[in-house]
Amino acid sequence: MRVSNKAIGVAVIIFGIAVILYARNFPKLEKGYPGPSLFPIVLAVLFIFAGIVLIIQGIRSGESFLKLDTRDLTTHQIVNIALIVAAILFYIFLSDLLGFQFTSFIILLFLMKRLRVSTLWSLIMACTVTLVIYTLFAKILLVPLPWGLWGW
Repeated sequence: MRVSNKAIGVAVIIFGIAVILYARNFPKLEKGYPGPSLFPIVLAVLFIFAGIVLIIQGIRSGESFLKLDTRDLTTHQIVNIALIVAAILFYIFLSDLLGFQFTSFIILLFLMKRLRVSTLWSLIMACTVTLVIYTLFAKILLVPLPWGLWGW
């Protein structure tokens, strides 16, 4: 499947602008310390720059804006796309009940098995990636993550 770089660039720029507008409403900290809006705004600016680069690449290649080629998309790839959307919805609706660690582990394990990764490697990577993300966000950046039934 091929989507125009220009179209993706415009979408990424719009997303970056929306994040900046939303993050501006985050609470401010005293004494000029950077607040919780700093990280999302920095990422949004990077998204905007990436969108500009994609638009420039699309202009240089001379591709049309609404180019969407799905001829090469197989049934297996369509199912993979649907499973990614399902995994996101699974996280949105069940992470408060199950908790971040358990939900992330299940999603990562399932998706790696779907992509034909060995069971041992899937278990190791799902556990490692979940713990690294949890440590980074919950312990270092102090971002509250869903605790779930077990209260982790």
